Amino acid sequence: MRRVKRTAVVCAVCLMAAASAAAQNVTAGVKAGFVLNSIPNAGQVIDQISGVESVDVSAKVGLTGGGFVQFAFNDQFSLQPEMQFVMKGVNLDLANNAGTASAKVNYLEFPVFLRFNRRLNDTLRGFVMAGPAFSVKVGTGGTLDGVSGTSDFDIDPAIGSRDFGLAFAGGLEWQNFLIEARYVLGLTDIATDIYFHEDELTNRSFSIMVGLRLP
Repeated sequence: MRRVKRTAVVCAVCLMAAASAAAQNVTAGVKAGFVLNSIPNAGQVIDQISGVESVDVSAKVGLTGGGFVQFAFNDQFSLQPEMQFVMKGVNLDLANNAGTASAKVNYLEFPVFLRFNRRLNDTLRGFVMAGPAFSVKVGTGGTLDGVSGTSDFDIDPAIGSRDFGLAFAGGLEWQNFLIEARYVLGLTDIATDIYFHEDELTNRSFSIMVGLRLP
């Protein structure tokens, strides 16, 4: 996995360097929206921290937003690196209907997309994108909401500082406005070795965003 990540980093840097040199047009924009994130097998680690057994995991809703730069090679193909703040995490249902536990992990995420555009009419374009996504942890938190009340617990030592995955997206762009759906498949075990876990903990996120291409 480390070799894959190094290769992806090198390829992304080379692509951005080539894009900046060969691009016919460079534009930028902003986008924001909602993200639905889950971490399968999260209970293997979170249960040890909270001290309460969980029986199921469910997705956690968060916010996401950031900016992008697009290096267009022609009307169809372009390279689009981005920087996004993403609120990820997971909710866990406790055993015996004892309440819920919630874990949040906030990231700065840096996807590097290869983008394909297709003009649908004079003003509307469709697009699809795919590429690697590199993430850096910027904050964590845990909350236990049980029959005896609400309390916080610290998950930060249990979560690694970086994440890596593959991002896939598609949407529509009308004039300077866009709407986009995105799925990011985490490939890295985000849990550290402090707490034993038999299975890897990987992020799975789906987001819907709206954006504006700056003039």
